[in-house]
Amino acid sequence: MNILTNSFVHKPLKHARLAYWVALALACIRIAGVAQVNSGSDGHDGVFNPTTSTNMDMSTHPDGIYQYKSVNIPAGVTVTFTPNANNTPVVWLVQSNCVINGGATINVSGYRGSSQYGGLGGPGGYRGGNGGSGSGSAGQGPGGGMLGGNGFCASFGTLAIPCGGCTTNGFGPTYGNPYLVPLIGGSGGGGTTNGPYGGGGGGGAILIAASKSIVLNGTIQALGGCSASEGLNRLYAGGGSGGAVRLVSTSITGNGLVDTTGGGICTDGTPQGGFGRVRFDFLDNHYIGSINGVFTQGYQPIIIPPANIAVSLVIQSVGGVSVAANPSGSLIAPDVIIPGQQANPIPIVVGCVNIPLNTPIIVDVKPANGPAIEVTAPNNVGTQASSTATASVTMPRAGGTIQAKAVSGITNLFAAVNGPSDRINSFAKTGLTAEGEHFTAVEMAATLGSGMQIAYLTESGKRYFLPER
Repeated sequence: MNILTNSFVHKPLKHARLAYWVALALACIRIAGVAQVNSGSDGHDGVFNPTTSTNMDMSTHPDGIYQYKSVNIPAGVTVTFTPNANNTPVVWLVQSNCVINGGATINVSGYRGSSQYGGLGGPGGYRGGNGGSGSGSAGQGPGGGMLGGNGFCASFGTLAIPCGGCTTNGFGPTYGNPYLVPLIGGSGGGGTTNGPYGGGGGGGAILIAASKSIVLNGTIQALGGCSASEGLNRLYAGGGSGGAVRLVSTSITGNGLVDTTGGGICTDGTPQGGFGRVRFDFLDNHYIGSINGVFTQGYQPIIIPPANIAVSLVIQSVGGVSVAANPSGSLIAPDVIIPGQQANPIPIVVGCVNIPLNTPIIVDVKPANGPAIEVTAPNNVGTQASSTATASVTMPRAGGTIQAKAVSGITNLFAAVNGPSDRINSFAKTGLTAEGEHFTAVEMAATLGSGMQIAYLTESGKRYFLPER
């Protein structure tokens, strides 16, 4: 069950910039059939209760995942982060409660650009582009701003806003999905060739999953970095886009602020970069605070997806006839017409990406009338990165709809050295559900005219479908 809220209230800011803001005053919402979120934390990072402002060096956690017993950020304390070598987002898994008191701040924002170099992104965010004629560069990330006379700003949940002499032509596109699965940060602004000014870094990304409750009376910031500029001559680089914040808990309460505003010009604060994304997944919601960003809410039980599962299946050809890039799947207007003189069996070629070689690929043909036909063939041509399977199918009279299916295992669930009882302690590899389970396999089904559907299988055999993008 997913409950989505996209009701934004626009309020004017300086220079007529509009912010996406929402003040929530929601009645208690309970999802039937689920008693409590299980964050999956084993508590090995202990209790996190800093008494003074703290910078967390993420090099001690190469996967970015912290497993706490509880978290309490007191008033007046700010928590910042130094990204690890993998530049992963921040993930806090908490056994009990995560409390961010009023006056406390968790900050994963991007950094401002300098007089030559682009600002660094926050953890999980992307760097801004460098400045300078002949040495400048575009902002990094899927929504990075282009290099220009005045650098272009970055986008994420929303498009960046034009400013000064900028046009929209060099802005990066919006990207990501409302569920923040997978979790991704903001993009960097472009550098300028009119002067040696670097773009702002993209806001970082943070996921907090707590088994009992998240109390947010303070602030979570994932701001885009501002751009370096020379205000006198109005020469400036692009601002970074805001980042991403996802909260998952049995209960979310508080009157705080989640802010994913994009970066502006450092000299006057003009907002430019696009807003980031914010997602709440909960069983009970009593949050009455404010949110700056593209916001959705509901209950999505995938906390962390398995790593590197960029798998795909596609039916490439039937009887030597190539399948169109956007097939319809209609029997009235067939995607493939096989010449009547072609004898059975008919070869059906299925393209596979990131599926181990010799995985059984099942091809189903469902005629308009009569029983379905099922043939299994291995993907034994090519490499794991790109392979094909060819199934020889006795096509029914008048043809039918065709579907290809496969199940691929997720590695690294158990340690090979000490046997299956020694579980590897990395949810970043196996993924994690809100019931505390690892994923063991990914199931794919590609149907002509309907695209591909992916389901993750857990240890107990549950199926979780990847949210629609």
